[in-house]
Amino acid sequence: MNWELIIAIIFYSILGILIFKNRSKFEWMEKILLVHRTQWGVKLMHKIAQIEPLWKIWSTFGIPVSVYFALKVIVLLAENALTIVAGTSGAGVALAIPGVRIPGSPIFIPFWYGIISIAVLAVVHECAHGIIAAMEGVRIKSTGFGFLAIIPLAFVELDEDQMKDIPPLSRLRISAAGAFANVSLYFVLMLFLGNVALPFLSPMLEFQGVEITSVASGKPADLAGITPETVINSVNGVQTAQLSEFVSQMGSVKPGDTVIFGAADKNYTVNMIADPANQSKSYMGVYLEQSTEPTADAKAKFGFLLPVMIWFYGLFLWVANLNLMIGILNFLPIWILDGGRVFYDLLGYVIKKKEVLAFVLNLFFAFVTALLLFNLVGPFLLNFMAFF
Repeated sequence: MNWELIIAIIFYSILGILIFKNRSKFEWMEKILLVHRTQWGVKLMHKIAQIEPLWKIWSTFGIPVSVYFALKVIVLLAENALTIVAGTSGAGVALAIPGVRIPGSPIFIPFWYGIISIAVLAVVHECAHGIIAAMEGVRIKSTGFGFLAIIPLAFVELDEDQMKDIPPLSRLRISAAGAFANVSLYFVLMLFLGNVALPFLSPMLEFQGVEITSVASGKPADLAGITPETVINSVNGVQTAQLSEFVSQMGSVKPGDTVIFGAADKNYTVNMIADPANQSKSYMGVYLEQSTEPTADAKAKFGFLLPVMIWFYGLFLWVANLNLMIGILNFLPIWILDGGRVFYDLLGYVIKKKEVLAFVLNLFFAFVTALLLFNLVGPFLLNFMAFF
């Protein structure tokens, strides 16, 4: 029984009922966001913004970081689009809903990890916008929470008239701050997990192998019958209890090789293909993580606290990774994303005529949007066209 899916359905159903019952407290923003406005946190953001030298340096550094990631992702999307056209790779972008396995998507986010992670990244993102706006003297009109379809979100509403009057550099700091805060949180959490949490937990765990968390449809692992939650403990007869051992064994595997993966119940024979992102490396089409079991001594010492600590370790890992992924996505130069505002003000330094600036940006943003959508649905479109 798929408990993740059942919990997700129950949660979203209760959420829908609560929104419907309290619909008078919600309103539409930009015709696509259902939001509830409040004044929560406004005073706190103004107070935090008083540490002006720190935030000015941090937010200024976020501008080149946002440009770097935006251009990097555009290049990766363009390269993957070419391989999609050539028929050597699948979608470069995948949809993911916490607790729901979307057919064809290689990403599965555990329900509670996903919901909490999205809430954290939304609050961090919007609070960063608010703090830098307060530092730059822009009024925070309201804060609140809402939904884009079934995706929860938070928002900070700024005075747009004041935003137009402040210097471009100030607007750049505010625009880049949200996604840069998400990326910054990723590095902070990974430092904590790698240097504090993992060294503390590792002696209490026995490594069981690598667990397959999701499988890409139509790829070698899927064709071999490997399913999510399968635990692989050997590669070509060599024991791989630890993830590092698995990675080491897979390092010598080349495209076209046949690999036998051992699990507790059976062996799987997989014919490896070339990695879409690097044709010299092998690819099987799975996401995986370390599978562990608490030691007897750890169970006796910590009791019920041990699984709680392990659960929180997994939560922090998901919070970190989703902050990184969605933060980088927000850097893309598209009108609805922070990257759109960043590139608008950056190009404004070069292109002074507003009509020309709008024309260039519309073309550029349309190209990036088309590139993103093609990476999402391109393989399905090409397969549909080939059918006819």
